[in-house]
Amino acid sequence: MSLAFAFALALLAQEGQATLQSCVFEADGWVCRYRVPEAIYRPQAPTPAAPAPAAPVPVEAAPAAAAPAPDREAARRARLISRCAEADWLSLCTPDDRREAKALKAQAEARTALRLEVTALAAKDQCPDAIRVALEGGDLDLAREIRAFCAPAN
Repeated sequence: MSLAFAFALALLAQEGQATLQSCVFEADGWVCRYRVPEAIYRPQAPTPAAPAPAAPVPVEAAPAAAAPAPDREAARRARLISRCAEADWLSLCTPDDRREAKALKAQAEARTALRLEVTALAAKDQCPDAIRVALEGGDLDLAREIRAFCAPAN
């Protein structure tokens, strides 16, 4: 009795979240349909522009590399993997979210395994083999990193 009451309170607390409509068993397993509430976007009020300085200030040198802007897509993927890749049946992930999260998790694990293999080869001072393995794995950025790492050694 108390468990049912706690579950009802939990459902009332999640008022703005998706609600379960139906579940069907298909070839891949259970597929559940959810009704997602409408999201209303309210932009923030524009901030007034700061007044211009009275005299121009000379700038000697700009920083060599500005801090990179956060990659929204990478952040979305990380949240999706953590929320839906190993989700149980009660989570609020749609079937498409679950499939995408599992695929993204498999890609991340493959990338991690490739990076581990390439860095092991670089640690053994086998730079040409490390670059070859990175290129065969399809990770051009990793191949560039290893080539730059091995350049002083050559």
